[in-house]
Amino acid sequence: MQFSNEQIEQIMQQTFAGLSLFYRDTNLSDEHLSVYKPGMILRENGMTDASYRGGGMITKHRFLIASAHAKNAAMFEHGTNWGLVILKPGSFFKVLDVFESGGKTQITLLHVPDEGVDLFAQAKTNIEEDIVEKTRKSFQEKLAAPPVPELTTEEWLGRTQHPVGLLADGSLQYSAAPKNG
Repeated sequence: MQFSNEQIEQIMQQTFAGLSLFYRDTNLSDEHLSVYKPGMILRENGMTDASYRGGGMITKHRFLIASAHAKNAAMFEHGTNWGLVILKPGSFFKVLDVFESGGKTQITLLHVPDEGVDLFAQAKTNIEEDIVEKTRKSFQEKLAAPPVPELTTEEWLGRTQHPVGLLADGSLQYSAAPKNG
């Protein structure tokens, strides 16, 4: 699919204006972890819970979601203090990076607008490279920090245990492989 310069500019604005980082810690099986490849686009059919509170980890894996469209739902928490944000059902994500450090792995996902899926499957931007560089550095710093206590509770970890974009059997809900290496 060809995009006009105006369409590209609009999609870039939608994707990157107001971009923030959100945390979703879990423990993945080796099979689930192996599914995530930089450049691929995946879709999560359900709502995606994450937190705006970042710290150390008690789990082995972290989904770090870069999004300009997460909805702050902290006002509905009733004392849990998770820093809850929600991404709408059917959200698309581009895997920017799978990075291992200190026995922990961070999978960096970029929340892509529906109309940007084809564009992001075809191309890689300098902004994506900047995000990867910054999030790798931040991940290593956060590994040395204590975990956020509220994000270590059984209730929170239960909300974030599902691998983003995978069905219960471990297959992808949707996938678009990069067209451009």
